[in-house]
Amino acid sequence: MTPERFHTHSVGPDEAALHAAFLQCRALMQQRNSATMGLAVHTKSNLDGVVRTVFGDSVVKVLDRDNKQDLKGITIHLLTEKIQLRKLDGPVVAAFVDPHKLDKIVSSAGVTDIVFVPWAAEELPIYLAAHPLSQEIFRTPPLDEPAPAMV
Repeated sequence: MTPERFHTHSVGPDEAALHAAFLQCRALMQQRNSATMGLAVHTKSNLDGVVRTVFGDSVVKVLDRDNKQDLKGITIHLLTEKIQLRKLDGPVVAAFVDPHKLDKIVSSAGVTDIVFVPWAAEELPIYLAAHPLSQEIFRTPPLDEPAPAMV
């Protein structure tokens, strides 16, 4: 089965985009009756910064140590170029992963969905060229547009 694809239209360390990707993954897990998801990054050093801010320090510490975290009925598996799983039944957040390396990093059997969060402006067009049916789930407002008010 080919995974469904989703993406954010964002650049750089965008906390809101990564948070939206995680929420999309959680919704997909519920739709697919899955309790497992993946977090794909290039290397463990990419867990610092915005990933740590969005997922939380305690989650990132355990992922860094064990490559896996069980949290409130959800299992999060870490995926990198060097850390692979044979099987992962659930969606994957691909956080700031080079689109040329995405299929290598997210190569586990059973992946149901991939939610891509680009880092550089040129990565989204590369990703979309390879996956034109990917659905946009979040768009960062342009710099000259005010951010939506938080309610």
